[in-house]
Amino acid sequence: MKPSDIGRAIVYPLITPAVLVPLVVFWLLISFAIWGGLLGLFLLFLVIPAVFRFQMIVLEARARGIEPATPDTEFFNWFGNAWSLFPVPISILLVWAILESAANFGLAAAGGTAFLASVFFPVSLAVLAITHSPLQSINPVAIVRLMGRCGGTLWIATVFLYIACWLVYLSDSMPTLLGNFVQLLLSFSFFSLVGSLIEPYRLVEEVYIPDAVEQDAEEVRGDIEKKRTGVLTHAYGFISRGNREGGIRHVIAEIQNDGDPAGAWAWYFDRMLGWENQQHALFFAQNYVHDAFRHGEDITALKVIMRCRLVDEGFKPLVEDRQAAVAAAERHRNNELADVLKRG
Repeated sequence: MKPSDIGRAIVYPLITPAVLVPLVVFWLLISFAIWGGLLGLFLLFLVIPAVFRFQMIVLEARARGIEPATPDTEFFNWFGNAWSLFPVPISILLVWAILESAANFGLAAAGGTAFLASVFFPVSLAVLAITHSPLQSINPVAIVRLMGRCGGTLWIATVFLYIACWLVYLSDSMPTLLGNFVQLLLSFSFFSLVGSLIEPYRLVEEVYIPDAVEQDAEEVRGDIEKKRTGVLTHAYGFISRGNREGGIRHVIAEIQNDGDPAGAWAWYFDRMLGWENQQHALFFAQNYVHDAFRHGEDITALKVIMRCRLVDEGFKPLVEDRQAAVAAAERHRNNELADVLKRG
């Protein structure tokens, strides 16, 4: 990545109206919250999720090479798209680890912990933006694989993180309003930089599942949500008693009667990935991939395969779909996946 590209990624929040306007709004809200007493605490409780959620949207948008969506009232909801709030507990955990190292083992240990945290944090955010999975964002296998794909590029984010922390320290001597703005801007710049660093590798295009897989209660509310949830609960009953094939067959039969089969495949796959045993989701995914190829949805099939390989590197589609998967991977220039499938 060229130095000019790095600089552009860092100042991106300032030169892009779609980011600058929300940044200023968040700054004003936070500034008011700091001086607002009890009302300010309530406001801060609402603003915190919105800030982190929008920063993750910025990161993901930069990774995809597009402008982020404009935040709306849903950004202030603690319970929608919970994956985008996962940077909060990650940040708290890393700070706690650094403080505990200092208290129990001294400054040298704290420095080592801080270094590991500064390496881990940007990679974890990148995995989270790609997969929308909090579990994958702390999965050592996914972390190492992403670092391997991106080479030394993400070290740039680690260096910037150190610089940003130093600037935050200096900002304490500034007037409160200006200091708050500088700190918030540095945070936005960091998220923008991480997304920009992984964008050239097109990782989001490889493993990003279409929006239907990431549907939340707002998108599949009401009767459809209730019906699908009931079907999935019934299927889980089969699976929990050792009849996985019966449970999966039950879901597939219901998908055929769903008003939106493509959306239903994605919805059930997404929910199964949230189960403690994700192998059931991989078993279901083989059928999902088969159906996608049968309907000419090569891109969907490849993205599901790549998503499953983040859970289990040994995942492969059904035998009858291997040739179609290899051809689709080669057609879309994913030679790495094509080679893996050929070896299968």
